[in-house]
Amino acid sequence: MINTEWFSIRALTLPATAVALLLAFFIVWLILRTQFPKIWSGVYGDAIFTFILVWKFSLIITDFQSVINQPLALLYFNGGTVGVLLGVAAILLQFWRKRQQLQFDNEGIMASGWAIMLTQSIYQWFVVLLNDNPLQSELITLVVLSVLTIFILWKVPTTKTALYLYTVGYSIVAALQPLGFWQPAVGVSFLLLLLGIGIQRMGGKE
Repeated sequence: MINTEWFSIRALTLPATAVALLLAFFIVWLILRTQFPKIWSGVYGDAIFTFILVWKFSLIITDFQSVINQPLALLYFNGGTVGVLLGVAAILLQFWRKRQQLQFDNEGIMASGWAIMLTQSIYQWFVVLLNDNPLQSELITLVVLSVLTIFILWKVPTTKTALYLYTVGYSIVAALQPLGFWQPAVGVSFLLLLLGIGIQRMGGKE
């Protein structure tokens, strides 16, 4: 989806996509907190904190000269698409480094699958609601992702199958959006698929 709206919070102005992402993070954290043992919402919270830090400070990489000229730019800007991909890559690295410490049982694997799928779906729902894109692509995004997410969470028994099915469905939805496959959400979705598979391996589930 194309970002068409901006929101001001005091002196800070955020694109609607960033607002959608922050709302998705909070809602998914709340769902994990209420549906699974507390440890898994904590793991999710740590991953989101890592993502936000890397996403914000990646501006040093993408626009170093601006940071040198105006250090406060770090408070108001982020690394854009590169920052998003680096943030997800940092989460992957974080889980790999903590693979001995994190003991993913069946509930942990299920919680990770829920987190990966719900974060993407809820983010897309808010992107649709907060922006003004072609009505057809908005309806397709809302309806298809809603049906797909509910069906997978209720009917698909294994997390690995659920993640594969979700990634394929998510990619099809993205292809019908204005930016098509050329949007960060598609690359992020495949990286999150790798994360979900990696978590299953950490838990000893193939």
